[in-house]
Amino acid sequence: MLLDIILLFLLGLTFGSFVNAWVWRVKAGKSVATGRSMCPNCKKQLDWYDNIPLVSYILLRGKCRNCKKPISIQYPLVELLSGSLFIGLYLHFNPTQNNTWLEFALWCAATVFLLAAFIYDLKNMLLPDRFTLPVIGIGAILVILNSVENGPASIEPQLIATSIFVAIYFSMWFFSRGRFLGDGDIRMAAVMGLLLAVPQLIVGVFTAYIAGALVGIYLISKKGKKRDSAVPMGPFLIFGIFFGLFLGSQIANWYMGFIRF
Repeated sequence: MLLDIILLFLLGLTFGSFVNAWVWRVKAGKSVATGRSMCPNCKKQLDWYDNIPLVSYILLRGKCRNCKKPISIQYPLVELLSGSLFIGLYLHFNPTQNNTWLEFALWCAATVFLLAAFIYDLKNMLLPDRFTLPVIGIGAILVILNSVENGPASIEPQLIATSIFVAIYFSMWFFSRGRFLGDGDIRMAAVMGLLLAVPQLIVGVFTAYIAGALVGIYLISKKGKKRDSAVPMGPFLIFGIFFGLFLGSQIANWYMGFIRF
């Protein structure tokens, strides 16, 4: 098990490095499939030993070898977050059979896209379809697998909850004419509904809005933001997805036991 965790952490670091490069290239209009990584400041192509996830940042002391400009802390943080999430997913699903290994692998794939969406929306206030639509497809596969394993009736509450959640987001987008939230958030609502069971979804959405409110209050009080300043919702929804996955069922069960008491 320890070897599995180490290998998954290294794999997560690698995918985190890929996410960083992917987000930068999408913004720059470049293909992630061609060309080598480069310093965003001096544009010098990086040698392989300067492109090792996490290790190179530490050895270079957070600066480009060529121009000595600081390397954004985003790069090692995203790599660490990706590695940590891969470990968290492994411990959560504890894959021992073919079906759980498949579910675990699909969640790892979804994590790569969700991390890219998180960073891109945080930096650019936009959720590109290339990040969200594949996760909708992954979520649909997970729902089908659940239906095959537990019967069609098992997914009805989840599909109803997803439809309601997406309808609410669509209404907010439609009636505000895109001023309150973007259409990318509608697709992220579909992602949440398809990835999470109903208790997890409820906890995840609640957590996303609490986190968004707290960050908004902080920005207003400390950073001089106005009340009507735009804050991207996507990162909070993505945070809610993982919070709901890891802790949603436990919190929902605790709450139901508390109100029964």
